[in-house]
Amino acid sequence: MKKLIAVLLIIAMSASMLVGCSGGSDGGNGGKQAKDDGVIRVWVGEESAEYYQKVCDEYIAAHSDFGYKIEVKGMDTGSVAGTITNDPTAAADIYTVAHDNIGKLASTQCAKPITDEALIAQVLADNPESYQKVIYSTLNDKQYLYGVPYISQALFLYYNKALVTEEQAKSFEGLQEAAKAAGTKAITVTGDDGYNMCFALLARKVSDKSTTVKIFEGADPVAGGAKGESNCQGDDTVAIIRWLQAYAADPNGFKWASSDGWDADLDKDNKGVLAVIGGAWHYNTAMSALGETNLGITMIPTFTLTAEAVDGLSGVAAGDVYRGGTFADCKCFMINAYSAAAKYAKEQELILYLSSKEVQNGSYLECMNVPAYLGAESFIKQCFDEGKVTESQYNLAAMQVSMSEWGIPQPFITGTLNTYYYSKNGPAVFRAMIDKTAYPTTGDQILSETESLEGIRRGLYLVEYLWMHGVAPKEFPASLPEKA
Repeated sequence: MKKLIAVLLIIAMSASMLVGCSGGSDGGNGGKQAKDDGVIRVWVGEESAEYYQKVCDEYIAAHSDFGYKIEVKGMDTGSVAGTITNDPTAAADIYTVAHDNIGKLASTQCAKPITDEALIAQVLADNPESYQKVIYSTLNDKQYLYGVPYISQALFLYYNKALVTEEQAKSFEGLQEAAKAAGTKAITVTGDDGYNMCFALLARKVSDKSTTVKIFEGADPVAGGAKGESNCQGDDTVAIIRWLQAYAADPNGFKWASSDGWDADLDKDNKGVLAVIGGAWHYNTAMSALGETNLGITMIPTFTLTAEAVDGLSGVAAGDVYRGGTFADCKCFMINAYSAAAKYAKEQELILYLSSKEVQNGSYLECMNVPAYLGAESFIKQCFDEGKVTESQYNLAAMQVSMSEWGIPQPFITGTLNTYYYSKNGPAVFRAMIDKTAYPTTGDQILSETESLEGIRRGLYLVEYLWMHGVAPKEFPASLPEKA
């Protein structure tokens, strides 16, 4: 941790030197910046716009020398990165994105690095080390701090309390038992992309939280864009695929969301499924589907490996208990590289305030945004004890904090890593293995079955190869597993 802090302080000093030399960082966009129009525009999530406008108005009222009007607009933060890269000149001065977009936005010259010493010091003091590893990127072959965390998020479980007991919701087997009694399916996910499938990919052994999965570990955007180390071919991953194949094939097990949507499946009158793995951004929809009384919220359940799942494998055993995993991420404020240079100092002053613990706490109370700062669970519990939030609102936050111990931040510190993980067929191959169908490929690779041990090993090798190379291999190694 001390080494990381020292490195980031060097980054801060280097960034300050950059600004001093250029008269204002342009983020590498060649100086193409808007004129100063006296307004700082801020994009936040749609659910948060009213709160942050109020906070900004209060800040201006208390700081008459701030010198700018502030306009806050609510956006779909999941699509903001695409909107910005398409036309950064039309984007806000300060915008909100999930941290895995930082590398892409920095590399496409759509962001300015953070240079304000007070802001950098606050980031270092308040945020967990896991976030501090994923909020920087490169400019002119040097690393700079780009993202300022202010919201944390993780996947967890929504379930129907009318049909599932609290005890049953603790395990996939318990959900299956409840589904059998209700004549329906146990659980679904909100999508089949590489994000939603992290509950299986990142599952960890309960006894020691271990997993052999690695995704771009040690990636270094400075050292020639090195992608680090990846692995998804461990025997534990093979066993989890086998377990999920069986669970999906069971009439009361896993299902993909129907064409009408996961919320239609979850609806208390439809009874298509009893539970869904989702995030805080699904809260209002889940509430509408089930109602306050029936809406249960808990951690992603555990599951127990069967003898069939571990047959022929080492390092795993029948009876081993795993908990579904998650990407435990942060949403960050970033500064648009096309924003007027004259606004730069005031933009960072504003972010310093908007990302403070005080404002993050208010955002939780008014918008149900889980704070990103280390130790926020104490405030969350205090709010519940004092009756400031309902039980489901408390669980919404508490379960995300709890699930963060079972996950990792998305490690996509460059745009290439993000693209290779999400957009090069890896998620489709992963789904094909669960469905026991031939997996899709690119290039000259022959389609393969995914039911046998060899088929699963080939599928996992293909996923790992796509992560590391962005294209399918021309042929499989003679024996597997082998580093892709």
